[in-house]
Amino acid sequence: MSSGPIVRHVIAALSSYEVFRDYRSGRIPYEDYLNWLEANAEDLERAVGGRRTLRFLASRYPPDFEANAEAIFEDLLREGFIQDRPDRNKFKRFRSSMEELFDHDGLRTYIHPDEAQLAYMLSMAVKPKRMVAMGSYYGYWAIWALPGVSEGRGEALLIDPNPGVCDLAERNLKRLGYDKIAAVIRDKAENVIPDLPADVDLAMLDADGDHSYPSIYRGKGIYALLAELIAPRMKEGGLLIVHNDYLPEVGANRLSKPFLEPLCSRIELFHEVCRRHFSRGYVAPTPDGFGVYRR
Repeated sequence: MSSGPIVRHVIAALSSYEVFRDYRSGRIPYEDYLNWLEANAEDLERAVGGRRTLRFLASRYPPDFEANAEAIFEDLLREGFIQDRPDRNKFKRFRSSMEELFDHDGLRTYIHPDEAQLAYMLSMAVKPKRMVAMGSYYGYWAIWALPGVSEGRGEALLIDPNPGVCDLAERNLKRLGYDKIAAVIRDKAENVIPDLPADVDLAMLDADGDHSYPSIYRGKGIYALLAELIAPRMKEGGLLIVHNDYLPEVGANRLSKPFLEPLCSRIELFHEVCRRHFSRGYVAPTPDGFGVYRR
């Protein structure tokens, strides 16, 4: 019943190969790693569970997830998205707590270690008074941002329409000690956001539009609608952080390109909305894509 981040399964499978171990330790360059993935794709795909998992995700893995998160955070500092650096030791203590206490109850998440760390670091930089997670699933990604909410003496809303995963999110909030500052709402985010106060200073987006919507809003197409709704509810300088955010030129390689192109086209409208409503945007090369937008 453990499951959890897909990265655990992929790394466990690939770590039996010397080339992967050499790549992660810095003994061979990225291009050699990519050549190995391409040359052995069929065998490796059986090990890691499919073509997309290998050719899209594993081909975009950095050698060191923590170093990748820190490099992205430094870029965001230079670009003026945030001003403060969080305490590394606090992050490591929180990461240990998550590893020890968080219950995945057999469910799987595609939040990767650098994407989780960035949620923590950005929340600690913002120290939000009000945080909203749209498409919170069973709470894994959102909970990485709650230390910053706690330090800011704020409150958070985790929004998801699936009652079962919301029940698990509530149990994890209690296990990690955040049930007093975070609430779970069992509804679609687009039904909740218009009634929020206009004081959101950190919003997280990882929702999916269902088949009852027009085709442009299905799947990650829902991002455009949710960005349009959340922007007026956000304070000036507030941050929107986005999982599964892609640009064609960010993190692309010859293996991931066939997967990346349709993903990019699906969220083109989202980027148009962000250009209208946010002062700046940044898309980072994490395995599943990570966007940051400043109101």
